Order: sequence, then C-alpha cells, then structure tokens
Amino acid sequence: MSTLGDVEDELAATLAAVAHRTRVDDAAADRIRRHVPDLQAALARRSEAASTLLTDLATAAVIAANSRSLDLKVHGEQRAAHAASARSRFALGAACYADRYAGNLAGLREEIPRLRDFGVTVLHVQSPFARREDGTVDLRRGDPGLGSIDRLTDLAADLRLSGISLAVDVAPDGSVSTFVDDLLFLAGRGVEVFLVADREIAEIAAPVLAIGAPGVEVLAAAPESSALWQAFATGDAAPLRRAVEQRDGRGDVVAVRDADAMRWATDAAELTARYTDGRSFARGIETDGGVAGTTASLAGVEAGDPLGEARVALAHAILFSVPGLPMLWLGDEVGQLNDPTFRDDPERRDDPRWAHRGQKPRDRYAQMTDAATSAGRIHRDITKLIAVRHTTPELDGSRLIAFDVPVPSVAGYQRPGHHAVVLVLANTATEPAHVPAVTLSGFAATALDLIEGIEVGIDEGLTLPACGFRWLRVSPVA
Repeated sequence: MSTLGDVEDELAATLAAVAHRTRVDDAAADRIRRHVPDLQAALARRSEAASTLLTDLATAAVIAANSRSLDLKVHGEQRAAHAASARSRFALGAACYADRYAGNLAGLREEIPRLRDFGVTVLHVQSPFARREDGTVDLRRGDPGLGSIDRLTDLAADLRLSGISLAVDVAPDGSVSTFVDDLLFLAGRGVEVFLVADREIAEIAAPVLAIGAPGVEVLAAAPESSALWQAFATGDAAPLRRAVEQRDGRGDVVAVRDADAMRWATDAAELTARYTDGRSFARGIETDGGVAGTTASLAGVEAGDPLGEARVALAHAILFSVPGLPMLWLGDEVGQLNDPTFRDDPERRDDPRWAHRGQKPRDRYAQMTDAATSAGRIHRDITKLIAVRHTTPELDGSRLIAFDVPVPSVAGYQRPGHHAVVLVLANTATEPAHVPAVTLSGFAATALDLIEGIEVGIDEGLTLPACGFRWLRVSPVA
C-alpha cells in the first residue's frame, strides 16, 4: 500500500521525466499532478502500470497541449472550469450519420442553426473516418464520402461558435499509446467529446486528455436501451427499474436506442418475435441476435398503434430525467419511421440496421409544427420535455434514488435537489396503473406536475395513464 510520501515521490518522478523530454509550464505541471494518479490507477487495472508507458502518455499529452491553438486552449480552459455543466439539465446530445442526415460534413454545417435552436449542446457525428485496406479505422483521415479531416475541423469550429461540442465515436485499435495519440490529434482539430466503446480504455484516455486537452471529455458509450423495450413488450418494468437504478452516479451517454441493433439481455427469441412478427404494436426488423428499428417504428407509430406516440414520449421522459448525457437520434424528434429502401441497395440490403439509419425525413420535419400530424405531436412532446428539463434544477448532477412502487408495470425513481425532490413515475403497460396512497405517503399531500404545470393531490394515490408518466416535484414529510 502506497503512503502519501510514495505517491508524492512517484508524481515528482513522472513530472521530472516528462520535463526531461519536453517543455512543461506551470499549468501543465499542475494538470500532471492532478490527473496522473487517475492514469496510474487506470493503467494498473489493465496490468499496464509500467512507468515507461505512464511517462510516454503524459509526455504525449504535454506535447499536444503545447501545440494547441490559442482559441482551443482558451475554450478548453473555460469548459474545464465549468465541467459540471456538461452533465447539467441544459446538456443535450444529438446523433446522426452525416451522409444520411445532411449529405456530408459540409451539409451538417448548414444544420447548425436548427440544432442550436433545438437546444443541442453535443453533436455526435457517427463514424466520420476513413478505413484502411484491412478494414480498420484511420482516425487521422476523413471518410472520402463525407469530407477530409480539415472539413471535420471546420465543422468543429462552427459548432463551437454556436455553443455545440463535436463528438465522435472511436473504437480502440492497436496499442494504447497509438490510440491515445490519435485522440490527442483529433482534440487538436477541435473534437471535444470522445465516445469510447471500451470502458477500461476510456478510463485511461480520460486523464491523458485532461492533461493534454483540458475541457475535452472521454465518455464510455453505453446506451443500454434494451431494458426499456423489454418493459414495453411485456408490461413488466422490473428490468427497466434495475437499469435506471444503475444510473446513480453515472455521467456517460444514455439513449433510447443505439446505432446498432438492439440486443436483449434475456429471452432474446421471445422478445425479438414480439418486435418483428407484425402482430404487436412494433415494426422492428430482425437482425443477428437482435432487432433494428427507429424509435417511432419500435414504439408503434408506424403500425398506427394508438399508444405509439405515448411510448415515444415516455421513452424520452426517462431519457431526459436520468443521470448522464441524453443522446437523441436526429429524426426521432419528429418520429422518423423505418426506411425500407435499404433493401434496394446492394451494399446495405443484408444489414437491417440501415432500416433505422434512413435519410433525413424532410417530409416529417415539414410537419413538425403541425399538431394535426404525428410528427408535429411527437415534436411538441419532446420539445416540451426539453423545456421543462431546463427549468428543473433537480435534474442536474448524477444523483438518483430508487423508489419502490408495488405495481409491476411502473418504474419509479427520485432526483433529489437542494430544496425538493422530483419523483418520476413511468407506466410501461397498455392499461392505466394506480400507485397506491401508502406508496406516496412519505410526501406531502400535494405535488407539482412539472409537465402540466399544475398541482395534483397524491394523498389518495395516483393513476398513471397507459404508457404514461409523471414528473412530480414532491416534498418529503419529516
């Protein structure tokens, strides 16, 4: 077990070794002292705690910091000083494929005003990189069909001016040092959020980027959405409760669906059948071990199910009220449906995931202000949730407290604030569910329904509509 003196000696040795290789100013030295312990711990968890690797990574970080442009340095220091805001109630991620949504990276720049007005703070551009001949991803070259790395840099700069951070997903490939070097390179090009599939590698990369590119975030990308869809299929909210409770203290990405197929933790064959046999509300497409489909099609909108739009709203009510960075798939906010034309493309016809990677649904965007249309109603519901989230300080931070509800179809949880608590209740069943009075007896008799903006009595219990939810500001009784 290391003593405080041992830790100080190790830090001093690392700092001296880095200073022997490159210029270390006072700010960089301070960042080394603060973040090297986390880096040491992360390397040790992967049995890669060699002092040489530690020094190599810290040196690479300082060299990258020394070469960062002045505007990135200033902006990064501002982001680092307000790190909590990245997980605040104002943070909102949006994800898309650049070619499917806007044609290419240049086309995405034209979408920035709408993204800003919608409240997006992080834009995740899915897989914008070229591939080598062996199929591996080259993080230093842009996909020729989308635009060069210079185009990605231009997009990052334009987004930054509008208060939006550019995010990219990166998969570890090769040595830790090479991977981290690539991230530092991209951070120098303006990428501010990295979504890393390997949680252990993310834990290594995060302190290196904190030294070499202050304000740049490294997040483990783990949407974990299948529990929600399992609850919709069965009316049993137990898996959803467990998934939600595990988000206490989490600051990573959360989403209602993933770019890949949804894969089940249990009962895969039965659940896949419920989403693909055409007899239920869902219109999913079976994949190898999972189900593909847009949020609206999986929820029942495509099939014309009377509860389809309610399921979309409920899914996003959970997304926007649990800890983490909510990642909305662009198109979902207007209820984009599955794209059957992928079967006409020889390069995509064998991959059903392209059903939920359709082109930008311009027809549905044209209807987004028309409440007489499904697209308009879904857009209204989601924008209302975002607006209410902005005015709900209890949704800041990462604290979540479980709330047991003795109703199989209902998941409940609390988001505590300084002066009050927001109680979220979600009914996944296709019929109303009554939460008994005794369950709510720990709170004052009236609560504020945040979505409706009205006070409601809860002393006699509360009935949730089918596939319905409540965000309630409640007052615990002493």
